Amino acid sequence: MLLILTLLFTFTSLNAEEIKIKTGTLNRKSNKLYISADLDKNIPEGICEYLHDGVTVTIVYTINIYKERAIFDSEIKEILFKKKVEFKFRGKKYNLIDGKEKVIIFDKKEINKRLKKINKVFLIEEKKLGDGKFYLEIKASLESVQLVPPFSWIVDLFGGGRRDFETPWVEKKIK
Repeated sequence: MLLILTLLFTFTSLNAEEIKIKTGTLNRKSNKLYISADLDKNIPEGICEYLHDGVTVTIVYTINIYKERAIFDSEIKEILFKKKVEFKFRGKKYNLIDGKEKVIIFDKKEINKRLKKINKVFLIEEKKLGDGKFYLEIKASLESVQLVPPFSWIVDLFGGGRRDFETPWVEKKIK
């Protein structure tokens, strides 16, 4: 039965075409730049199904800061903010690692709410930006799903280690 679930997992994909990141908000506190952002819709139901099948899921928010130039914009910094979650059948709870914070959640709606939002992620000190015009781009994607061996080997054999959940890039002006 688990072999069949693993094979189905390998050949199914998640559709994130309709999911977008709402415009993020930039916060300035003591010359430091932070961002908060969230998805405009819930995390796809397929991810919750993966969790309930015993799969560990990692969602990554990728944030790039660019300086505008005449010909090519230059990347100043890239931040990867990860949210890793696994479902524990004993106790029916979700273990969520949200950046550096570890949280135990018992409600499916709450885990969805937590996965689709980042809050006050530190970007850069404003003095490091210097003069010029800057913008950032942000997107969310499903970095990986982790199965236990031997099922992980089967998924890797068929090239299904990564799913195709990814939002489009959203651009936000800084200065």
